[in-house]
Amino acid sequence: MISKKVGLVLSHVFVREGEDHKFDWIESALIKYNLLDINFFIVLCGHGISPPQKILDMVDKVFWRETIMENQLGRGHPYFSIEGFKICKEASCEMTIKNRAYDYFISKDFLNKNLIVSEQTSLKEKIIGDLFLYGQTDYLLNWWSNNPWDYSTNGLANLYRNMPEDFVDSACFLTPKELGWKTFEDDCNLYWGEHKGYQLYGGIGL
Repeated sequence: MISKKVGLVLSHVFVREGEDHKFDWIESALIKYNLLDINFFIVLCGHGISPPQKILDMVDKVFWRETIMENQLGRGHPYFSIEGFKICKEASCEMTIKNRAYDYFISKDFLNKNLIVSEQTSLKEKIIGDLFLYGQTDYLLNWWSNNPWDYSTNGLANLYRNMPEDFVDSACFLTPKELGWKTFEDDCNLYWGEHKGYQLYGGIGL
């Protein structure tokens, strides 16, 4: 039976000694999600120092490893993202959103779409953003897991290399501002990309 809940995989987070402040960012993001009035099934995926109980109480499932898996850093955190998608599938979530654990969004307008990608996506540069994604849970899981991950490069290049055949026809690109995608990273509250001055590619090719 398909659940009416929308999967929400929160990943791309690792917490070293002295980085407990990251849990404050995560808590702030979870509070924002509660304001959206969306029936989420929230899965927190990460590694390092274990989350405090107040964080555990705000999510439905946690997939966490106490030892930081260094090979996941800068590579898209595929091990954790894939496990998050699997948990959402087991919970019968037809659709799933993937985002960084201390990011959030404020728009619900994209929920009537089948597949959403955002920054940093450019088919010309052969990259697809691996931070914010929305689509059918099975689609996302297969996209991330059907082919071996190339750990010699980043998640952007891997998602492009493993691009499903129908991706170009199915995907819709939305900017962080269109999504209302913001981050609490570094104690800010800015649209993703603005907080670090990241290059924005604009979804060229979609």
